[in-house]
Amino acid sequence: MEFPTSPEHPAPGAPTLAWLARVLPGPVTAVVALKGGIASSVSAVHTAEASYVLRLWSRPGWADDPPVFTAYDEMRALTMLEGSGLPVPRLVDADPGAAECEFPALLMTWLPGVMLHSVTHRADGAEELTPDLLRQLVEAGNVLHALAGFGLPDWQPYTDLSRLAPPPASTRPRLWHDAIAAAARPAPAGAPGVFLHRDFHPGNTLWRDGRLTGIVDWTNSSRGTPGYDFGYLRANLLLAYGQTAADALLPMLDEHDPHADLLAFFDMYDNDAPPGPLDLLEPYLHSLLRS
Repeated sequence: MEFPTSPEHPAPGAPTLAWLARVLPGPVTAVVALKGGIASSVSAVHTAEASYVLRLWSRPGWADDPPVFTAYDEMRALTMLEGSGLPVPRLVDADPGAAECEFPALLMTWLPGVMLHSVTHRADGAEELTPDLLRQLVEAGNVLHALAGFGLPDWQPYTDLSRLAPPPASTRPRLWHDAIAAAARPAPAGAPGVFLHRDFHPGNTLWRDGRLTGIVDWTNSSRGTPGYDFGYLRANLLLAYGQTAADALLPMLDEHDPHADLLAFFDMYDNDAPPGPLDLLEPYLHSLLRS
């Protein structure tokens, strides 16, 4: 068998292999690491009859993590998405508390396709980003946001805006002060609470022959304003493809929420550091403040 080799995500051990042997209808022939999996490892599990996806919450310190964005959360989201019509994995079996496996584990159906290029991963054979692909992403988001998402955790920001300051290298500190202040304002009244993917970006989608075949990684699903998912998608498009791609999404949206765009932008921060070069980020921020 082939196994993940990343030291951050150790290979599935004997307890996990024994669990797979118990829950699958046929013997496992191979376990192969897949690209992705920052917070968890993702592997293809092959049998003679079918393929599956195994997700292990195997990062160091997983047992001490706060009780959010866990295997239980992804289980709940996938269950709620059954019958939605969206191309999402189906839950096959689970050990969310690591009762049998060495880490919390979900086993899901295999979805065909290749992910798009993203900020963190470059995929071999990825399709070219086109207006039609963007349109399909918006349509999928609209289907998702038609679900109320009752039972999901309320959306909470990743980034504490009170900790942020303009980047020291910036020559436009006023722009950053204004953007941080605008993001910190309360959300517009009356914004609906809907089912959010919460990590809606190209790397969490699968494609084949120009068709969206999968939306994956539902661990962070939350309930909040629909503009957040599209804002997060725009921020990721900005970083992976440039502002032209991020702005190409705007005419396709039924409604644009600039405040959600700002929240999503600052959620891309890593340890209070901006997520990309200033010459890319600052024109985008300026455009958000003018929206």
